[in-house]
Amino acid sequence: MQLQTACELQAQSIQKRISLPTNRLIIAPYVLIGDYEVSTLDALYRKAIQPTEYALNVSYFDTKPDQPVTIVALSSQERYQQVARDLDQRQTGSYYGYFMADELRIVLNLTTGSGTLGHELTHALAEVDYPDMPEWFDEGLASLHEQCEFSDQGNRLLGTTNWRVQILLSALERNQLPPLNDLVVQARIRMDREALTYAYARCFCLYLQQKNLLSPFYRKLRTNQASDPTGRLTLCQILNVDDLSAVDAEFREWLGSCRRNTGSR
Repeated sequence: MQLQTACELQAQSIQKRISLPTNRLIIAPYVLIGDYEVSTLDALYRKAIQPTEYALNVSYFDTKPDQPVTIVALSSQERYQQVARDLDQRQTGSYYGYFMADELRIVLNLTTGSGTLGHELTHALAEVDYPDMPEWFDEGLASLHEQCEFSDQGNRLLGTTNWRVQILLSALERNQLPPLNDLVVQARIRMDREALTYAYARCFCLYLQQKNLLSPFYRKLRTNQASDPTGRLTLCQILNVDDLSAVDAEFREWLGSCRRNTGSR
């Protein structure tokens, strides 16, 4: 009952701050708000949010939200930008969605497809389960789920290759791809290298997924977070190497296979 009340209060507060007419649907812990009919918000929950949350929990997350998780879904880029200004005084540029950790709130342009929702919902659930996750891994895991498919049993999300791999392949061709250790040890993602770092982190998560090590790495790193805040030591353990430089050549070879599989030149 307390969570339901908190969700209702959160919905009222958010709607008051939005200058557009909106509807809401509360299925605790989720608060869905948008310029859609309630039936559309309900379909969004049943067909996208609920199955995605279930699959993410199977592979990664053990802690369930005990406070509202708000998803504000808009029906156009113009309305999305307006709501971003209303709620966060935010100029969104070309981004299709974002996550505000302090409020467990997602804002997105739903017309861009389900990929943005998968990305931002991963951030939201990870914030509950593992709030101190290294930023590179947080962005890599979220980016992995912006293009993915359900396993045959429907209980796992499997990332697939997307446009970000081209950024990494281009860096590799120009001999500008840093070693894996540089990706892992950075405390914060540099804004001037954001696109490359997101691509690098996503592709490395895809690499771990294909070795069936991504879920074990997440859980082991969550256990080791106090002693291994960047994840470097845990990665070495899970990959059975003394140093990440031992993985560089194999990862780059794997990246080359992505080029062949996607037909990139």
